Amino acid sequence: MALDQIWKQQLSLVTYGNEYLSHDLSFNRWLQHSIFYQHYFQFRDLHSQHLLAQHFQIWLEGLKKQGVYRISLHLSTLLSDEQNPNANVELLPFTHFIVSHEKNKKTAWILGKELAEWYLNENDFEIPASQQATLHEETFWRFDLSDKLSKKIETDLKESDWDEIQTFIENELFRSKYTHDFIEPQNRDLPYYGIDAKLVHKPDGSPLQDMQYLALIPTDYSADVAHELLHRTQALSDFIDQLRQHPYRESGEMLTPEDQINLRNFSQKMDDLNAKLIVKIANHYKSAQRAPVEIASPLDPHVQTTLQSKKSSAPHHHQTHKVSSSGVIKLIILTIIICACAYYFGL
Repeated sequence: MALDQIWKQQLSLVTYGNEYLSHDLSFNRWLQHSIFYQHYFQFRDLHSQHLLAQHFQIWLEGLKKQGVYRISLHLSTLLSDEQNPNANVELLPFTHFIVSHEKNKKTAWILGKELAEWYLNENDFEIPASQQATLHEETFWRFDLSDKLSKKIETDLKESDWDEIQTFIENELFRSKYTHDFIEPQNRDLPYYGIDAKLVHKPDGSPLQDMQYLALIPTDYSADVAHELLHRTQALSDFIDQLRQHPYRESGEMLTPEDQINLRNFSQKMDDLNAKLIVKIANHYKSAQRAPVEIASPLDPHVQTTLQSKKSSAPHHHQTHKVSSSGVIKLIILTIIICACAYYFGL
């Protein structure tokens, strides 16, 4: 089962939110980010269920006033041993949760929903289709983290080696036998927007409701490795999902039952690695850049010095060659003289 797409909104809240907290990034630049199209977030306290903020702008402004200097994204598996302190709220099994960082305190923001006291069925109540809203409403619940959990959170904040990450993802995902027919996305070198432009633009190309079509990561940083990996892993996920629904190779041959089971396992592995990759990107997008390739140029001063050194050594080599040749000639003449003297004296 593919990751729930809510991670895209979480990623943008973390990346743009951090720029606001650390560099006072104006909300005018990203308040109507296209990834939040038809999404509405509230922020509440898990213990009291009190409403803390009715929008992410209010939430971030409140965090900054409280001394929060950073927010980060983490895997929800870190919370597996924690107990929900409020039985009236169901914490949803989404893959990631957000953490806000104060000087001596870390707070989790977990997606969940309130439970109706008079509705006792296990399955969700289905509202009639004519009464359903197209807006996706989600609530983040505040939960204070223990010192033990805070230490686990710090592990995700250690610097990452993006060359190693790229190599690992390449070997584990893109060199699988199930990716033989996979075609690389053409937009892999472009910023990753996370949503089709057609969904947030009118037929004439103008944005809906003054929507801002922005990448999930602020383009103030190149983060080219992050954008490329997001494009490639999404394209691969779509490819594998399509292959699972229609298990046929390009030759028309159907995958064997064993291959279909292995394909399902590979899909799960891909989701797990993608979830971890998203955490790395959210917390380390500033360093997600390709290492520069150094090419020697004759225009560089040190290269000119090297060339001059080679030229100056060439005559010396030639001179050595000439000296060696004359020495051989002298040896031949001396040998002839010795032979002549030996013949003359009858030796």
